[in-house]
Amino acid sequence: MRETSVLCYVINIHAQVAVPMPMGAGFGAGAPVLTRTCTRVVPTPGTRMGTPVPVLLPIPSPLRPSCPARNCLQQWRPPNSRPQHGTQVPILSSDDLSCIEHTISHAWADSTKETYGSGLLVYHVFCDSKSIPEAQRAPASSILISSFLTNLAGLYSSTTVTNYLQGVRAWHIMHGLEWAIKDDEVIALLKVAATLAPPSSKRKPREPYTVDLIASIRRQLDISTPLHAAVFACLTTTFYATARVGEFTIPCLDAFDAAKHIKLGDVRHEVDKQGRRITNFHLPKTKAAPQGEDVNWAKQDGPSDPEHALSNHISINSPALDSPLFAYRDGPKNLLKPLTRSKFLTTLSLAARAAGLCDVLQ
Repeated sequence: MRETSVLCYVINIHAQVAVPMPMGAGFGAGAPVLTRTCTRVVPTPGTRMGTPVPVLLPIPSPLRPSCPARNCLQQWRPPNSRPQHGTQVPILSSDDLSCIEHTISHAWADSTKETYGSGLLVYHVFCDSKSIPEAQRAPASSILISSFLTNLAGLYSSTTVTNYLQGVRAWHIMHGLEWAIKDDEVIALLKVAATLAPPSSKRKPREPYTVDLIASIRRQLDISTPLHAAVFACLTTTFYATARVGEFTIPCLDAFDAAKHIKLGDVRHEVDKQGRRITNFHLPKTKAAPQGEDVNWAKQDGPSDPEHALSNHISINSPALDSPLFAYRDGPKNLLKPLTRSKFLTTLSLAARAAGLCDVLQ
């Protein structure tokens, strides 16, 4: 799968990230969105979760080349990036300045940079709608940022508004520009954004996962099939290891990176200090632990036993030591396919609904 350019991304207010969509795809109407043809669109009451929204396209500019969302902070440039003024400022070469930017870019995780890139896209579309000159977009004035937040309030969740603001701030930091914003005014506007957040941006409270709930889902799965074997093994492992789903799945089919994602070779059996046999999983890299960390579980009684689920998955799918841990066999050639987060959640959602557990996944 080829990575989609940020110029054909849409903003999904519920996912809070830029979502790649194929060019020419149809889009529904009525969802809250900022566009170039209107300064502000009031969200339509009753907008359903997951409703597609129109494409957000900034006015073409050589300052904003087509690139993945996670690269926007660095590759989308203000016209006066990292200025060198004053007699006390040493004049550095372009290579020195590029080195500064490259180093700063590691301050944020890729997932954070994707979210911030989405916010930067919304910011430039907003500026386009107001005919804001490029030179006035960064460093941004306090009144411009306040206007930006005012236009977002009531359209997006408060978390999304905050993330988009932080994306613009991170863009300033990346390019060495002053962030001189009135904190009190921003705090007040963020409170308003939380108050005015549309109901469609909020999820109902979900039922917690329990052993009984996992057993109910297990009865709706056929773990003799490759996909269901991988999904159930991933579910029980993340549950008993108290891990995040994103730490055991892959973002998309072509995103596997052996240096970041867990492989079968990262699994080992050990004995803890109390003499109990445990299965340990070494996560090569996580957002909270860039150098990696270990999580583990022990055998459990009953149908949710992660040891049996993992053994069954390995027996059916036979992943290689250097392949994604929860890869599964698929297609006429029986090739290994990484278990993506979306495939995992979709499969669980279908099983949960079949079991009458509609409030587990929404």
